[in-house]
Amino acid sequence: MNFDAVFLHPPSIFDFRKRVWFPGQIAKTVRFTPVFTMFPIGLVSIADQLDKLGYKVKIINLADKMLTDKKFDVEHHINRIDSRVFGIDLHWCVHSQGAVEIARICKEHHPNSLVVLGGLTATCFDLELVDQYPFIDAVVRGEGEAPIVELVQEWERCENLSNVPNLTYKRESGKVQISPEAVPPKTLDQFEFTRLDLIESSEQLFEVKIGSKMKKVWEIPVCRGCLFNCVTCGGSAYSYRKLMRRITPAFRSVERIVDDFKRLDERKINSVFLFQDVRMAGSHYWKDLFKALHRENWSNIEHVTIELFYPANSAFISYLSQFKPAGQVTLTISPESGSENVRKAHGRYYSNESLLQTARSCLRYKIPIFFFFMIGLAEDNWQTLEETWGLWDKLLRMSTFRRWVGVQFGPMLLLDPGSLAFDMPEAYGYLLRFRNFKDYYNAMLSPSWRDWMSYETRNFTVEDLTDAILRSSEEFIKLRQKYRFCTEAVTRSKLLKISLERIILEEIEDILRLSDINEKQRRLRELEEISKDPLLSYSYVITHEESERINQT
Repeated sequence: MNFDAVFLHPPSIFDFRKRVWFPGQIAKTVRFTPVFTMFPIGLVSIADQLDKLGYKVKIINLADKMLTDKKFDVEHHINRIDSRVFGIDLHWCVHSQGAVEIARICKEHHPNSLVVLGGLTATCFDLELVDQYPFIDAVVRGEGEAPIVELVQEWERCENLSNVPNLTYKRESGKVQISPEAVPPKTLDQFEFTRLDLIESSEQLFEVKIGSKMKKVWEIPVCRGCLFNCVTCGGSAYSYRKLMRRITPAFRSVERIVDDFKRLDERKINSVFLFQDVRMAGSHYWKDLFKALHRENWSNIEHVTIELFYPANSAFISYLSQFKPAGQVTLTISPESGSENVRKAHGRYYSNESLLQTARSCLRYKIPIFFFFMIGLAEDNWQTLEETWGLWDKLLRMSTFRRWVGVQFGPMLLLDPGSLAFDMPEAYGYLLRFRNFKDYYNAMLSPSWRDWMSYETRNFTVEDLTDAILRSSEEFIKLRQKYRFCTEAVTRSKLLKISLERIILEEIEDILRLSDINEKQRRLRELEEISKDPLLSYSYVITHEESERINQT
């Protein structure tokens, strides 16, 4: 396979199929799996730019291949690829270990090829990545379309890489060089986000269960950039200004989004996620967008998810119900906390009543809405967590047959590098445990998700945060049973898993203190087998709890 550029999406943990690891609660923070198979949509627009210039290019989702095919040999697959440039996305910090290991393999098998990393996390740690990892030739900082095109062109001509904007690279002398910044584009209309043909095995696109059916889903960005400053977000206005040199959001026009939908419809996509809040561009924009999409008769697109950054008023929801972009529409919003004080400290200035009013309007117009919460924010304490659980109760109480108000939650675990909280932790109530890239990389080598936690807060230690996450899980399970989303038997089973998770975390801590590496591995494997077998799990929890009672008496 001969290419000019190949873009590889790594798993969060490279050797997750061989290593004993307990991702636990991190699975709740992503739509798919703790392997994080979803890749940043920017890979598609970058690959498209190169393809239009006549370069041979391909996107390969290694994470997905490794997850779905146990026999898939990553090294053999990379070895068979002949490419001038290998681009690896390190957008989200959870990929720190996986991205570096994929880069290592690329350089081992293709020493004369250029190995490049890009994305928000790579941009934040560009100097460290290029200086400390000799198999990483360069980092493309910021928005990558134009820099990647120039990089491939310069590499093809064997010219000086100093001509490439947004590039951090190592010169032959070993000195790290930083090229000047490019001006980010003012619109997204020149980019293409639907080139599914450039993805290897594109027929294996992400499938998500929506209602009772599995649907093929794709994402379209409304804009790049943000108007808001949520303090832990690496995609906030502050972070985009610092890392991407973007002062204002760049939007995609209504006409181009309609074109995107048409192409996705032709490719038999069933559901489209419009991410970023359409209201940031003003009422004329979202009204025109909804009307334009509503006018079309889609053959395959039957569902659209729309992201909200703040509560929607009744007028917005009424208009949306009148001009639905597809047959079914779902709204999603992330208030993060049920405590107004915690939410305000996080950078979201709206009340619980406005959230409840949004939910009521959605019920009135029969539009499902999902609320996502994050456990472990800076100002959280046990009282504020009870406020969050209380809001869950009020929201779940609203759901009735065919009128849906959903609640989801997850732990934060990893602070986004480049966010306000990362750059100024004390000012926002955080205490950083990870300050450089190597901290993130090393933490992901631990089998325990508790060790991946990159921060503490002024109120909660790592142990407190762990307890808060697990107790919130228990409260959530009980609430779901209370409102008959699950049976008593299912509730008991899920609560048992939380009890097992607590015990496993304690056991891992003891195991990691052992000096004998073989004994460590044996004990970890044993724990893994227990966690997979329901009968063993039940016996293990009961035995452990009985031992605790005996010790206490």
